[in-house]
Amino acid sequence: MNYNLRNLFALTLIMLAVAAANTAAQTRAYTASDSQVQTLLNRIESQTDTFRRNIAEALDRSSLNNTNSEDMLMNYITEFENSTDALKQRFEARRSVDNDVQDVLNRAANINQFMANNRLTNKVQTNWTALRNDINTLARYYNVSWNWNSTVNNDYNSNTRPYRVTDASVKTLLSRIETNTDKYRRSLERALDRSRLNNTNTEDNIAQFISDFENQTDELKRKFDSRSSVGTDVSDLLSRASYIERFMRNNRLNTAAQRDWQTLRNDLNTLANYYSVSWNWNTLPTNNNQNSRMDLNGTYRLNASLSDNVSTVVGNSVNRYYSGNQRDRVRQNLERRLTPPNMLAIERSGQQFTIGSDLSQQISFAADGISRTETNENGRNVKITTNTTSDNGVMINYEGDRMNDFYVSFMPMSNGQMKVMRRVYLENRNETVTVTSVYDKISPTAQWSQMNYDNNVGNNNSYDQFVIPNNTQLTAVLENIISTKVSQDGDRFRMRVTSPSQYDGAIIEGRVTKAERSGRVSGRANVSLEFDTIRLRTGQTYRFAGIVDGVKNANGENVTVNNEGSVRDNNQTSKTVKRGAIGAGIGAIIGAIAGGGKGAAIGAVIGGGAGAGTVLIQGKDDVELDSGSEFRITATAPNNLSSNR
Repeated sequence: MNYNLRNLFALTLIMLAVAAANTAAQTRAYTASDSQVQTLLNRIESQTDTFRRNIAEALDRSSLNNTNSEDMLMNYITEFENSTDALKQRFEARRSVDNDVQDVLNRAANINQFMANNRLTNKVQTNWTALRNDINTLARYYNVSWNWNSTVNNDYNSNTRPYRVTDASVKTLLSRIETNTDKYRRSLERALDRSRLNNTNTEDNIAQFISDFENQTDELKRKFDSRSSVGTDVSDLLSRASYIERFMRNNRLNTAAQRDWQTLRNDLNTLANYYSVSWNWNTLPTNNNQNSRMDLNGTYRLNASLSDNVSTVVGNSVNRYYSGNQRDRVRQNLERRLTPPNMLAIERSGQQFTIGSDLSQQISFAADGISRTETNENGRNVKITTNTTSDNGVMINYEGDRMNDFYVSFMPMSNGQMKVMRRVYLENRNETVTVTSVYDKISPTAQWSQMNYDNNVGNNNSYDQFVIPNNTQLTAVLENIISTKVSQDGDRFRMRVTSPSQYDGAIIEGRVTKAERSGRVSGRANVSLEFDTIRLRTGQTYRFAGIVDGVKNANGENVTVNNEGSVRDNNQTSKTVKRGAIGAGIGAIIGAIAGGGKGAAIGAVIGGGAGAGTVLIQGKDDVELDSGSEFRITATAPNNLSSNR
């Protein structure tokens, strides 16, 4: 009996295993085994790499070299590789389906058509035949019916689309155009700085051309995302690009700038091909009189539904370049800097502009294209260039202190709306993040009374607000150790305020943003600190920003302080800091982009976060600030938060 029970039990297990295997086979999208599919995908990946290398060599020796056909083929191969990668990722996650394979086949069809129409070397033909055989096997594994004589499936030829490729292809191309535009702009700026065109009207003109081009790219991308893009939008973009092309032809710059522009131009050729737009780079368009009917004068309210989501944009950039505690800190800082105002008002008279928002009082400036030098709160010389654009807009470029550099443009739109584009650098990286906001015009004139910027600092019980008046001199004692031997980026620190008496006992908290041992900064150790909050004796917590004026270690030794130029060392001359300068004022108006944060309306530029200072000790291996070290700090806050409040 026991023997029979054991046999029955074993038979049951076998039947369950068979049933499970049958169920798994039924739920899988492919008929082959997992190992067979994995091997095939790996082989397709390897075959594609070989094919790309060999066809690139063949094209370089053919009449197709440096033509639109070559650019188009290489783009087809890239799209095929991306689709294959996506299939492989979904397969490894056990989520691949026949539609994923169909997408791979659609992209391969474009390559196949090119190969049929252009006879290249025998090696390339052999490579493609081998790869095509693998693709046929893939289709068979997933039971996908496929005919190489059908160029692409209906998704590529939909009569409802103005472009002849997939949505994914256009989206990928537009993202690449944005990336390559940023790369070209940086290389062009470096080239111009070393050329005879530096600080000339010609340099300002090309900056305006690029700004117009970027604005139109954003407009095309917005329309594409809303499925309303048409060929005319691409023609407008190409028209703006033609001004850059003429500049590049008339001014021979370095190889990097020429190369980066050629790469971007190839992308634009591909875009024109996607939208079936006929284009001639030798034709320079005339001005569109429609621009004269658009102006910036008015009062505006943020249209959140048409604007970028700041958290999403910042999150995508931060997740790509940072990790751990640094990621959270950088994300919070960028969100503070890039959160847009809800209300804006603009008044223009010729080149004279007055701009205000619900974040800060209005400021006036001349958009005459002349670069002006200001000294920010770090003591760093910065250059502010304000200029009108061909679309009756205005752009402001603030540069010279990378942690605070920004670009902003205000562009009128034909439907009475306004687009505001803001760009800042990521911390410690030569990369930028751009946020675009759309505003609805609610009045044709600037209604300054609707700005109510004072409300943003009226609630002192909020963690988001400041309480220490601007320019208040504080003395605080460090309660923990900061040392370049052991401190890491993101480490927290605490200081206890000892004077003035009304803030005695308050706790200032912040974090270490950089700790470098001797040899990396002029042969001296270097530690950078960023302030976050201050908690008063009452227990209430507020935002805190400030500049470190001096440090005395616990043993009485004075520490040399350099606030990126705000307080100079012995080998440098001190400079007077100009408060309320145009750069900081505009930065506060459009979202505290040049310092501070959401609703702060900071009148001072104070490093990459809410407050910062750099402490240097010369002639020693490490910076070591023991518990009990004394800091002298100048608080920075909104200018309208004065000592008489």
